[in-house]
Amino acid sequence: MESIITLLQSFELNILEVMITAVLVFIAGFWLGKQKERVLNEKIYELQRDVLDLNAEVLFGKTETPVIEIKHEALKSTKVAR
Repeated sequence: MESIITLLQSFELNILEVMITAVLVFIAGFWLGKQKERVLNEKIYELQRDVLDLNAEVLFGKTETPVIEIKHEALKSTKVAR
């Protein structure tokens, strides 16, 4: 602890300036963290809604999106080099 105090004294900063700066940095970090949390929560809720919609489609057989059917006749056969 003594080394921190001597370091601050070498920069000629008093404890009031350091505390004010620390509080401002903390508030800025906290605010940015809350913004990120809000964005991530929205993404999580969107993904949960998508999963619930997919579960409803699987359980009740309701397909609102067209399904692409792959026919075996339409598959191209590739020639393998011998």
